[in-house]
Amino acid sequence: MRRPHMSIDATLERLGTGLLGLVLMASALLSATLARDDAAVRGVICGIDPIPHCGWCYGAVGFALAGLTAFGLAVWPALAPASARRTRA
Repeated sequence: MRRPHMSIDATLERLGTGLLGLVLMASALLSATLARDDAAVRGVICGIDPIPHCGWCYGAVGFALAGLTAFGLAVWPALAPASARRTRA
């Protein structure tokens, strides 16, 4: 149910941001799967003393943080910049 004080544009922006969050979380899942496969090929978990983290590890964390941020903006529009919160009068 749409709130009466929200314009259709604001609702669409929130929906789009939520969908972006889903895409970013799916990317995080894919990166985490590839990181796990990379660790299986190496036979050791990334990040242990002599072995640095692979790029898939950093990608998984980055995508997950970006996805959570997008979900936060979609659910709580007060986090958005003032220019993005403008509504039609």
